[in-house]
Amino acid sequence: MDSYRKKSSADARSILESGISTLDALNTSLAALPFKGNDALSQAESAFVATLAEGDVEKANEVVDAAYKVTRDALSMGSNHSRTLERFVNLHVPQMEDGNNFGVTVQLMFSKLLKEEREKCEKSLSETSKYYSSRADAIDKFSHLAKTSKTETKSSSNSNATGGKDGDEKKESSSSSTEEKTSISDGGKVNQHRVKALAALDAQMYTDLVGALQTMMDGFVVILDNLEKNWDKLENPRGKGYGGYGSGGSSMVY
Repeated sequence: MDSYRKKSSADARSILESGISTLDALNTSLAALPFKGNDALSQAESAFVATLAEGDVEKANEVVDAAYKVTRDALSMGSNHSRTLERFVNLHVPQMEDGNNFGVTVQLMFSKLLKEEREKCEKSLSETSKYYSSRADAIDKFSHLAKTSKTETKSSSNSNATGGKDGDEKKESSSSSTEEKTSISDGGKVNQHRVKALAALDAQMYTDLVGALQTMMDGFVVILDNLEKNWDKLENPRGKGYGGYGSGGSSMVY
């Protein structure tokens, strides 16, 4: 277990040392998103309505797509980092002993923080994954879009005749036909209420993504701060000279 314990320490140290550059990169990505301030939601919605009003409602929303990629990558990273740090802490929990458990308390409190932040990231990942399905449903409700249906009919027949003047006869025949219909409702006119509904969905997702990214960054900076301040207690809860991890690295604590 010593090799796994040392590897977990190295992984945790790597997260700590690269933490500031990671946060700087996330801040740069956040700053690049276009809508800011207390009215960011209405800004986004108005901009999306204007774009959709041009008629191409099936076109991807590039602003939301960019926020979607940045945020979900960050959430995935946050979840993975939390798991790595949880492993680090758990592998450094000492054997059960009476007394001298202050360092163990620090470990337990940090583990609780990690679990809470990881679950936030995972919840946001699950919720935001539904965006494209919801958007597809909203687009499907636009009646001005041409809807094409295709019907294909196939038939075949076999017949056998015996005793005729030409002897036995076997006949086979087959045929197929395809019918395609295209229908357009509302005379091809875009329904403005549907436009606003789709714009509202996009704007809400944009806001949710930005909020999830900010929450992930807030949690990550607190994790880094705790990790830096309490490294010695997290890695060596009973001091550097303590060797009571046991051959199996028990994580049971009183």
